[in-house]
Amino acid sequence: MPFLSTPLTLAASGGILGSAWLSGSIATHSIAAVPAILRTGAPAEGLLRGWSLQFERGRRLIPTSAAAISLVYLALAQQHHASGVEWRGYAAAAAANLALPPLTVLFIFGINARLNAALAAVDGPSAVDGPSAGAKPLVTAAEVRALIQRWSGLNAVRTVFPLAGAVFALWNLLL
Repeated sequence: MPFLSTPLTLAASGGILGSAWLSGSIATHSIAAVPAILRTGAPAEGLLRGWSLQFERGRRLIPTSAAAISLVYLALAQQHHASGVEWRGYAAAAAANLALPPLTVLFIFGINARLNAALAAVDGPSAVDGPSAGAKPLVTAAEVRALIQRWSGLNAVRTVFPLAGAVFALWNLLL
């Protein structure tokens, strides 16, 4: 293990722990939060509100954490490259973490938009006045449940990327 210095070793360790934490944080939404929301038996409005609460927390935390961890990996890659030692694992780790936002936009953004639109419709003026007699609800609990389940599955796939980042960085650290 050709460690360049204690600060770089600590930075690598922090990045690895950060990537593993990020993967776990993402997984928690699919493994714990969504199943709990779906098991409530709540109507569409309750399902949407439960999903929205956990979604908003993740939306604020995950992209910024991924970016910060990636910056650590990029700095490590640059320092290792400049010193003539293996650096590609750190670069791959940065790429794996930076892949989260584009993957989210490509594969999950549409579901997010539909769920948020459904929540906005529930919160709209018709929700205050109450549904008119015999009017069809804007979204059914079954439709919301299906969207949330699809979101959960795609979100679970995202856990692989920061976890792969941790593995790439650990590989580079242990070389």
